[in-house]
Amino acid sequence: MTSVRYATPLKSPVTYPTPFAPPFSKVSTLLNTSIKYTTYSLNPEATATNDGPYGQSAYAAMWASASLTYLDSPPFTTTVSPTTIPQSELAFPPTLPVVPADNDDTTKLALPAGFVWGVASSAWQIEGGLQLEGRGPSVDDSIGALPSTANDSNVNAMFYYVYKQDIERLAAIGIPYLCFSIPWTRVVPFGTAGSPVNTQALDHYDDLINTALAHGITPIITILHYDLPTSVPYSDPNFSDHYLYYAKQIMTRYGDRVPYWVSVNEPNLEPANNALTNILIAHANLYDWYKNELRGTGKITMKFANNLAIPFTDSPADVAAALRYQDFSLGIMSNPMFLGQQIPSTVLHTTGIQIDALTKAQLKLIHGKIDFFSFDPYSAQYVAAPPEGVEACAADPTNPLWPTCVVTSNIDASGWQIGDASSVPYSFIAPQYVRAQMNYVWNTFRPAGVLVAEYGFPKFGENLEPLDAQRYDLERSIYYRAFLTEVLRAVNEDGVNVMGALAWSFIETNEFGTFDSHYGLQTVNHTTFERTYKRSAFDYVDFFHTHVPGS
Repeated sequence: MTSVRYATPLKSPVTYPTPFAPPFSKVSTLLNTSIKYTTYSLNPEATATNDGPYGQSAYAAMWASASLTYLDSPPFTTTVSPTTIPQSELAFPPTLPVVPADNDDTTKLALPAGFVWGVASSAWQIEGGLQLEGRGPSVDDSIGALPSTANDSNVNAMFYYVYKQDIERLAAIGIPYLCFSIPWTRVVPFGTAGSPVNTQALDHYDDLINTALAHGITPIITILHYDLPTSVPYSDPNFSDHYLYYAKQIMTRYGDRVPYWVSVNEPNLEPANNALTNILIAHANLYDWYKNELRGTGKITMKFANNLAIPFTDSPADVAAALRYQDFSLGIMSNPMFLGQQIPSTVLHTTGIQIDALTKAQLKLIHGKIDFFSFDPYSAQYVAAPPEGVEACAADPTNPLWPTCVVTSNIDASGWQIGDASSVPYSFIAPQYVRAQMNYVWNTFRPAGVLVAEYGFPKFGENLEPLDAQRYDLERSIYYRAFLTEVLRAVNEDGVNVMGALAWSFIETNEFGTFDSHYGLQTVNHTTFERTYKRSAFDYVDFFHTHVPGS
């Protein structure tokens, strides 16, 4: 006979002994008194009037200039009232039938008390309603306006209006942390410093945070997750001013209730040019403002992308190539932030690179303005030197491998794939390299702690399966179990202070133009917008209940 086990809901609400910043009523004077607070409503058919550079006509003209056409309209335009999750949905699946090899030695190992575990998301990928409630266009919107309703991010998972139900579902299954992003162009539709601020957005995210806390979920906020305003590229020399204008709005209002902030998501994926310096300066200026003027006591980080480079062979050339790859991936921004050191010479000495060495003043500003290391180590990859050699490639900007000048592969020297592959080229079940990933950042940059801010596995062809098969996502469960088992070893055997792990994502997302790469711990029916837990959600929660004291 089998017995049914049910998920344990969170204890509500989250309360803090002391707030992480003064309440808005006491720090509102930190914001410029001349700022205009308003609302916008998009009506492309309205007759244009001369209502100034930031009026309703200018707002409509801004969207018109973006030349975007969404084939589907959002199915609802008001917040959906939540319903209690029936117990039948919270029944655990059958016991996980497969565990990592040699797992017996980890059954009694523990992660640190207070381990930050939960789930992550990004606004553009789940919110929908891109032209509603005053949001302005972002650089990501051109991806969402594709000639297929299946790829239309204007509809998406509709988290913007279904957030109360989603919070209810996370709390019911017992997930204690939610990382979400706030879109710059919802708060500041025109994007630039001095332009009006949208009060509907301020009210919306205030309620989202309060709803999470009331259900026992601690919020983690990403300030910028790819969706830049079309008017403010990273290369703008005034990027820092525009960014701080927006960021101060949300930090002054929500800082008392938010313990962790992510300034920018994966900026190291940008081309190696001086835009990266603009981002570093903006981050450092925000850090100083938050700590010194707002007097915030929360933690601030920047989130990096990195699938660790593993030398293809043990030859000196391949080892050097792997280190060069890491310099371009992580060292280019982490050297100045964590070590107070210059951008790696491998980057600066690459012929034709459009990035200048940091000045002494810039290094002083940037160094130490980060509280812990945060990255998205989905998998790993093999790296080899190019046939012509790294130096020859680095001296030739026309070389197709320039500027990194390395050859990447997911096949090892014996001809074996690095691990079980997902539907995209950067996710594999490859736990054999997780400890190396943790040790690399811990020993190289010597941070106070390491947060795995995203990790996940989009099961191949999952979107083509019937719902019952989609729910039984065994590969995703194996991915998380195997990954986290190696994190356990890194913590207990190597002394790495891994402080948390956030799964990508809590529901299926628009992966920048497609819904086919299903990362989510829950399915989304794009007709009814009903969510369904997958088995990976239960196995994920179960792992932390086993290995985190007090969970």
